[in-house]
Amino acid sequence: MISRYPSWIKLVVLATALFGAEVRFVHAEKSGTILIVRNSSDEPYQQATTGFKSQFTVSSKLKFIELSLTQAKAGEYDLSRNKPDLIYTLGAESVQWASLQTTTTPIIATLVVKDDIFKKTKNVTGIRLAYPLNIQFQWLKKFFSPQKTVAILYNPQENAASIEAAQQISQQNGFKLNPIAVRSPKELPFALEQLSSSIDILFAIPDETVMSVNTAKEVLLASFRNKVPLVGLSDNWVKSGAFYALSWDYEDIGRQCATIAQKVMTGTAISALPPENPRKIAYTINTKIADHMNLDIPAELMKNAKKIFD
Repeated sequence: MISRYPSWIKLVVLATALFGAEVRFVHAEKSGTILIVRNSSDEPYQQATTGFKSQFTVSSKLKFIELSLTQAKAGEYDLSRNKPDLIYTLGAESVQWASLQTTTTPIIATLVVKDDIFKKTKNVTGIRLAYPLNIQFQWLKKFFSPQKTVAILYNPQENAASIEAAQQISQQNGFKLNPIAVRSPKELPFALEQLSSSIDILFAIPDETVMSVNTAKEVLLASFRNKVPLVGLSDNWVKSGAFYALSWDYEDIGRQCATIAQKVMTGTAISALPPENPRKIAYTINTKIADHMNLDIPAELMKNAKKIFD
């Protein structure tokens, strides 16, 4: 591929690779069509779209067609007639829609929390909005000294395997884990009462029974009243009263998705490209909560935060 370019370009590409800088043009880009379908036009979706498109060269002959999920469901783009070379979806509902339309067109999905769609659908891969537990506990050590007792509220039917993994990982990182089973929303008040004794940190994991839109207010109030800092699930949780949460650089996620798309469009099979976690970690902090709970935040963490809510 490189032999088609002048020798000075070869030297630039080689030097860039050697010194670790980012090279945007990694794969040969053929002409074709990429359909982009996203749940909404909110900022994260726009940023992930911008990052995706920016990864391709200006001289690329690719055509991008962008649709909202509402437009896609209304049939504004006929997939059976137009047949894009690849579909880039943003959000769980968008990838579910696309996977029902085609079992052969490659789908690169992101802004999806759960692994279900990647496991069940052979023509889907992408970037899930999740970090491995070992990464999350490594960041926990940046904010808290070890030997703290960490509580996780969870529904055993949904998260038994995650708790089993967290037991080992928390111990390896010097924390004592206290898993609190919550089998239904009715059990949540009793579980939250346990924050008043021998719990230093409340650590949230995705759980439809415990950590949802319907339970958020109750969980946040219990954290605030008992002065037990909550490690949240997203920027919105931090804005609403969690102490901090790992977050995402949405533009970089878009670029990461584009790198996968480039591989697919130059011949790599979807089956050879398992879903990835975001490669760039960001985080947000709520300093008002830190003050309320008498928590000291290292200057380096304050300096590098994606956003600080105060």
